[in-house]
Amino acid sequence: MRVDIGGRRLFFDVAGEQLEPAGKALRQKPTLIVLHGSPGFSDHSALKPDLGALSDTMQVIYLDLAGAGRSDDPPDEVPFSLELWADDIVRFCTALDIEKPVVLGLSGGGFVAQAYAIQHPDHASGVVFAGTQAKFDPERSIKKFEALGGPEAGQAARALLCNPPTDETIAAFNTICMPLYNPTPRNPDAGHRIVIRPRLADDFHRFPDGIWYRFDLLDDLHRVRAPILVLGGEEDPITPIQDSIDIVERLDPSLVTFARMQGCGHGTWRDEPEKSFDAIRQFVDGLGNSTETA
Repeated sequence: MRVDIGGRRLFFDVAGEQLEPAGKALRQKPTLIVLHGSPGFSDHSALKPDLGALSDTMQVIYLDLAGAGRSDDPPDEVPFSLELWADDIVRFCTALDIEKPVVLGLSGGGFVAQAYAIQHPDHASGVVFAGTQAKFDPERSIKKFEALGGPEAGQAARALLCNPPTDETIAAFNTICMPLYNPTPRNPDAGHRIVIRPRLADDFHRFPDGIWYRFDLLDDLHRVRAPILVLGGEEDPITPIQDSIDIVERLDPSLVTFARMQGCGHGTWRDEPEKSFDAIRQFVDGLGNSTETA
């Protein structure tokens, strides 16, 4: 499905109803908007079917960022940015009459979720920063890749993360480093469902001036006013657990819940789905945004 947000269309899909029968009434479930990572190289399909498990207690909306997946590009004169995508969440909610959503961002989607929580501090009922970072530290990632996969993995990570990409360094990273993202092997079919968007992929990942290399939200996190769940995997090499610690240390302690998952990599639900989804459910339940309607 696509919705117009003012001359541009964003693609979204839904798992679970918003209103569920509860005796003689209907209960309005919380709305969880999930944001995919790796803009340009990924889209909402990378989160399916995993996040659908949460539809038992909330309505899950998968959203493709502008320029990613099946969503429209912004106009040529409008650059991709975390600020654009953050504002798009508000535009999207306005178009669909969604009030006080919970927003979950994984990896690069977590960059967007942070920018959204900073720019629109009163819009969400809560935000989940999952397997993400507020500033990219390639040396930190390279060190973790080497710890997990030995010198060959460290070298392959350095070759891609600290240099302009080539077909050879991309292929080496995909072969050597990608399997280290999670202890649990990934579904080999998942990548085939993704729509690759070269313009966005270049703008986001380009060394050394792509969005990933330039962004730094650490000094703005003090502006966050919504409750936050930070969900991090101890064995995550691309957004190492120290990245989550850095975020937690910049947030108001009264707002943050920190779930550190042992034995988990990038996207903790890929390795520990029950524990990860329980942490998300408990966080959302604690926000108290379920209501009954006549």
